[in-house]
Amino acid sequence: MHIVVFAAGSLRPGSGVQEALASADLVIAADKGAQTAFDYGLTPRVIVGDFDSLTLPEPELRARGCELVRVAEEKDETDTELALQLALEHGATRITLLGGWGGERMEHALGNIMLLASMTSVPVRLVDGPSVCWVVHGPARTQVHGTSNDLLSLFPLVGDVTGLTTTNLQYALRDGCLRFGSPRGISNVLTHDLAEVEVGSGVLLLVHTRRSELRE
Repeated sequence: MHIVVFAAGSLRPGSGVQEALASADLVIAADKGAQTAFDYGLTPRVIVGDFDSLTLPEPELRARGCELVRVAEEKDETDTELALQLALEHGATRITLLGGWGGERMEHALGNIMLLASMTSVPVRLVDGPSVCWVVHGPARTQVHGTSNDLLSLFPLVGDVTGLTTTNLQYALRDGCLRFGSPRGISNVLTHDLAEVEVGSGVLLLVHTRRSELRE
């Protein structure tokens, strides 16, 4: 089951966003993310949060068929983290996170990257505008479906990433190493519509950007 989770940040349009929405089996929203879902013509099955930033009245939300899960304002988890947990409880086999990158508060964007790294039971991807990012825990292999000349950036998240081998990228690696804290893996380029990245060990963040959708 593909579940789309709307976080409370702003969301730039893009083909990746539309693809996620078209294939969604269920929509869950974190607080203000419900408004973004409505703006895209979708009704969340569940809305979770302390409702400090959602302006729509609760009776209207219930009338639209939304289940409301109210949580305390002071808590250990973010609303987005709780929404992702609910997605797992509803049987998600893959999750797309929307609205998890934009917004005024950088710490939430960084926190959502950490959530990607922590969720290992199902594939989770964060999509915003022309870009999609996801995390791979080695040993593992992942494919990148795009278009020749798209951009792909690789970032070690937890220590070094070793045994790194790439296929169909302009700057190739074969059993290579990316050191934690180094931006060496930024802005590689797809040479074919399909690329592959193999990780021997470590935790790797991948960011695939469709060059045709960039505002250059």
